[in-house]
Amino acid sequence: MTQQSLRPARRLLAALTCAALCGCGGAYPASVRGVVTLDGKTLHTGTVTFHPVAGGPAAYGGIQADGTYQIATGASKGLPPGEYIVTVVATELPGNDRAGVAVGKLITPPRYGTVQQSNLRKTVQPGANDIPLDLTAK
Repeated sequence: MTQQSLRPARRLLAALTCAALCGCGGAYPASVRGVVTLDGKTLHTGTVTFHPVAGGPAAYGGIQADGTYQIATGASKGLPPGEYIVTVVATELPGNDRAGVAVGKLITPPRYGTVQQSNLRKTVQPGANDIPLDLTAK
């Protein structure tokens, strides 16, 4: 075989290697979005995190000004289907304490902020999932 006849094969091999390393768009087979409320009132800030019960990377998303969130796993859209424990942490915009350190008051009850205490367990199915998160102060 000549160098010229090997070029198409080398290009194909390079393309396949790149696809294997980079993935196909990096998206997972499930997506999650929803609205977060606390005692029936929409939250306007915070972070929602889906922790897989079976292990693996957590998926997270910020709570937008309209109370909606959308989940991503790192830089990839979506998350794998499965069982999750959900945590939600929201704080007021920080002010400064006496020493000038930025601090923010916790809006969400502390139990929603840890995997060990959160009672939010959700099942994510393949495809689009609308999962509202209704938190209570009590």
